Amino acid sequence: MTLAQRLLDLGLVLPETAAPGARYAAVVVHDGLAWVSGQLPRDGDRVIAMGKLGRDIDIPAAQHGARIALLRGLAALRDELGDLTRVRQILKLAVYVNSTEDFTGHSAVADGASALIYELLGPEFGKHARTSVGVAQLPRDGCVELDLVVALA
Repeated sequence: MTLAQRLLDLGLVLPETAAPGARYAAVVVHDGLAWVSGQLPRDGDRVIAMGKLGRDIDIPAAQHGARIALLRGLAALRDELGDLTRVRQILKLAVYVNSTEDFTGHSAVADGASALIYELLGPEFGKHARTSVGVAQLPRDGCVELDLVVALA
């Protein structure tokens, strides 16, 4: 089953575009790997999950934001590659969580994206390395930002 078909089966639609907001590449492809730049939980220009964990937004809302950010990352891949047929495995997921100093649930927020990767790619290719860290702030007050390293066929 293809990644595009799995997205359809789950009722998920990728954003129309995931173009970068400045002078950098949304995706760089080199030697069979795709490096996907940081993605916020955006719908068009609007950030849909904003604020600091531990103060403004709860973990379930931030997990949803992480899922949206992952879908934007996949849209960026699609835009760069033409489609998603070459995506073999997401090797590395880095998740940055906008959080208060005393918040410690960063990994729970990252689980929103990790669970979706597993749902999309299955037990064999859904395995990925991951880092989740708390940060003082993120662009446009997003609650989460993520980037990816992807193996291509």
